Amino acid sequence: MKYQMGGCQFEAEGKYLTLDLPECNDILDDTDALRRRMQSDGYLLIRGLHNAEDVQQARRDILQVMADEGKLDPAAPQDEGAANPNRAEVATSSVRGREHLKTDSLKRVVYGQPIMQFFDRFLDGKSLSYNFQWLRTAGPGACSTIHYDVVYMGRGTQDVYTCWTPLGTITPEMGPLVLCLGSNKWQQVIDTYGKTDVDRDLTCGYFSKDPAELVDRFGGRWATTTFEPGDVDIVNMFLMHASLTNSTNKYRMSCDTRYQLASEPVDDRWAGERPKMHGAFWQSDTEVEPLEVSREKWGV
Repeated sequence: MKYQMGGCQFEAEGKYLTLDLPECNDILDDTDALRRRMQSDGYLLIRGLHNAEDVQQARRDILQVMADEGKLDPAAPQDEGAANPNRAEVATSSVRGREHLKTDSLKRVVYGQPIMQFFDRFLDGKSLSYNFQWLRTAGPGACSTIHYDVVYMGRGTQDVYTCWTPLGTITPEMGPLVLCLGSNKWQQVIDTYGKTDVDRDLTCGYFSKDPAELVDRFGGRWATTTFEPGDVDIVNMFLMHASLTNSTNKYRMSCDTRYQLASEPVDDRWAGERPKMHGAFWQSDTEVEPLEVSREKWGV
């Protein structure tokens, strides 16, 4: 079977894509081993870290709001999350305009005891999470671009971790998070693109439009899997990632949250109870530097 990613189609278990993404539950009780794995691989896939029923409740609550808005197919069971075929929408994985979907049940998951205790232990100190939830309800045809997270939130400590929480079962066909294995070791990319700031430099944020390029030119390989309620994929600031394209008629629902030591500097865009978020980068009239110009400057 072929899976869509941007303008490419990849066979599973071929040169470009694998659906075998190793998990780390076997070392979950060994904090030093987890840190070594993160240092080596740039990510930790943990099965069942969240309470699965809490995740499902958050999903149900969000779907209820979407149903009330007419976004779901009234002929399908609501819990399927099928998009309304009679309502035209632009395919997007944007997090903007999602505030009304950020239910209390969602916040109980992403700021709950299991995840906060994990980061207290992993970071060896009191952790904090940014008070902004990057909630995505990605409909048919939606996908996310290829990027490092540091270019969006690198003004404080760079020892920040993204936790990607699938809200429900997400199969590869639904467009889950996909990681570029080995990209956390691309020092020339880290030293150029990885030093940029989208609001300061007005760059476009993503690194490439061509997922095959990262394999052919840099030697990476894209990897994802099927995710279940309760699973998390934790990624550091310097692992290239994106999503596959959602090729189903259902919404792919997920939430990104960020965690760091409370004692370390926080990016001012995401600090405090009411983060100011992005500035010029999120303004509709801002002209950002074309990717081709940026890549030429970076020499990568």
